[in-house]
Amino acid sequence: MEKVRIPNSKGVNLSAVMHRPKFETSKLAILCPGYLDTKDYDHLVALAETLVGQGYTVVRFDPTGTWESEGDISEYTTTQYLSDVKSVLEYMLRKGNYKQILLGGHSRGGMVSVLYAARDPRISMVLGIMPSSPFSLDKKITEGWEKTGFAEATRDVPGKNETKKFQVPFSHAKDRMQYNSVEDAAKIHVPVIIVAGELDMVVLPEYAKMIFDRANEPKKFILIPGVGHDYRQNPSEIVQVNTKIIEAVSSL
Repeated sequence: MEKVRIPNSKGVNLSAVMHRPKFETSKLAILCPGYLDTKDYDHLVALAETLVGQGYTVVRFDPTGTWESEGDISEYTTTQYLSDVKSVLEYMLRKGNYKQILLGGHSRGGMVSVLYAARDPRISMVLGIMPSSPFSLDKKITEGWEKTGFAEATRDVPGKNETKKFQVPFSHAKDRMQYNSVEDAAKIHVPVIIVAGELDMVVLPEYAKMIFDRANEPKKFILIPGVGHDYRQNPSEIVQVNTKIIEAVSSL
């Protein structure tokens, strides 16, 4: 693994980690974390290592304004997240001659992967793991968010017995409302893999299926029994999810 700093569109640095296979490869994977999650959560680290075993160079990163990346939380918008993906992609393309580019992520990272792939034909394959959709943003949540001006959330810090608190301004929700991952899935003309967890109460399987249904062939929908949204907290479930992902990546 190699830690790198990647300049974003605003001139501040994104914190990223690169995983390289032992031999030179033309395959690249970019992994995007979920809402207020970090690139260093176990499920993304394990997926990166699994993809390296399939011959991919892999990069995972923290979006602007979160965790080890520079910037303010007010810049943590979908628009900026999409721009961050572009910055990471173009940085990697300057470093290697990549012909196959897999873009994927969990939850919000999966949503952003779908949105970005609809806008950039350089993406070769899309992986949405329990990807958020417009239906994932409950009206009651947004109304309360708008009233207070911000939404507060905490996340566990990897490897430590402590948490990190975020206060996300309502501008985040307003920005997100202009994007529709279900509609944009129809604009993607490369293989799409959508993973849903049977017990997911955050992104219901039927919401993930809506994105899949709008996507073009070739595509693969994977419903994993007994797994919920926070499967990253269970090592055996991480293995289960990643095994299914690699099977799909290899078959499409």
